[in-house]
Amino acid sequence: MWGPSEARCTGNLLGMDVSARLGEITCPTLFTCGRYDEATPETMESFAKLPRYSEYHIFENSSHMAHLEESGAYLACLRNFLTRVDHAGRI
Repeated sequence: MWGPSEARCTGNLLGMDVSARLGEITCPTLFTCGRYDEATPETMESFAKLPRYSEYHIFENSSHMAHLEESGAYLACLRNFLTRVDHAGRI
């Protein structure tokens, strides 16, 4: 669907944009990215403003794979988010 290379979309997802529908998400949502991610912090911040119960986190020493590049920080962020959601029902 993306195409033969991860670097450039040439498949049937080319031109696909459903970001306007992010506001339809009703459950708590965590957006993450790395400081040097191709999904830039500015983009993630703008996406995170659309769902009602969302937040975002930037991993300062990562690119696109914070779960591998900053495993400890990534797991801590995820645990913290899930714990708060579990206790409050909303963030």
